[in-house]
Amino acid sequence: MKLDYLLPYKEKINLDFLNSLKEDCDKWIDRKSNADLKKLLESLPEVEDHELDLSQDAVVIGNSSSGKRKQYIDLARELIPWRKGPFNFYGEKIDAEWRSDFKWNRLKNHVDNLEGKTVLDIGCNNGYFLFRMAEQKPELLLGIDPVIQCETQFKFLQHFARVPNLHFEMFGVEHIDSFKEMFDVIFSMGIIYHHRHPLEQLINIREALKPGGQAIIETIGIPGDESYALFPEDRYAKMRNVFFVPTLSCFINWLKKAKLIEVEVISATPLTFEEQRLTNWCPPPSQSLEDFLDPNDLTKTVEGHPAPMRFCLKARKKPAQNAQKNS
Repeated sequence: MKLDYLLPYKEKINLDFLNSLKEDCDKWIDRKSNADLKKLLESLPEVEDHELDLSQDAVVIGNSSSGKRKQYIDLARELIPWRKGPFNFYGEKIDAEWRSDFKWNRLKNHVDNLEGKTVLDIGCNNGYFLFRMAEQKPELLLGIDPVIQCETQFKFLQHFARVPNLHFEMFGVEHIDSFKEMFDVIFSMGIIYHHRHPLEQLINIREALKPGGQAIIETIGIPGDESYALFPEDRYAKMRNVFFVPTLSCFINWLKKAKLIEVEVISATPLTFEEQRLTNWCPPPSQSLEDFLDPNDLTKTVEGHPAPMRFCLKARKKPAQNAQKNS
């Protein structure tokens, strides 16, 4: 299936490349290792009832009095582990590893009004934040994440939620340069430290924004007043794919070096066991924050690095010159 929903924006994107990329990504579900996910998606039942409330901390999808409630919840359990949430799914709380509503509540009052806007969420996981954004009725919501489990959970939820103008593609952060001045708002939450080139990523985000557009960037970080970043030799909190873990001042400087303006701190908070933990919907053998920290010194990771904080910043792309002159 081609990216027909992006045709209205074809002047701002490399549509041929993205269609080719989507064609490749859509084949991932056919791999033998994904047979169970493919079977689940192909067997999704028709939805006879429809209830949706996007304003709650636990996104409400489905009516708890549905006669097919147990069938639907059993299908959701087949997609364990759930990393992002919470969702109220047909009256059952999908209590995911992450209380993503904590993060959303920290930043929601700092985000531009999304009504009628084009929005990108980089590394969107199963789409929890997209569903929260959809309450404001943007013109287009696009989430990208090159993980088949995330796509499957999103497709599962969207099958029941049926939110208009909401889309998921298995594109990566390295594909953002296929969009030029396309989005009013771009979210990048918990992504930048997983990639080798944070400045390049921020520059690509800036280029993908419309003039005057807003970026919401969130990362793990470390304490410290000076502008520096930890570069772990091997793992950080048991993660191999962690490269630069900045102090807050370093993080601010990254955004300024990328020529984003109006850089402001939304939040700088310690990461707690209340926000990230194992649950019945993300049970062992999965691991979570408690497994990543030194049990004898919770200010350090198991490797001896400073324990993670969460930093969230907002910034803006410079408005167009003509717009500045006419204002």
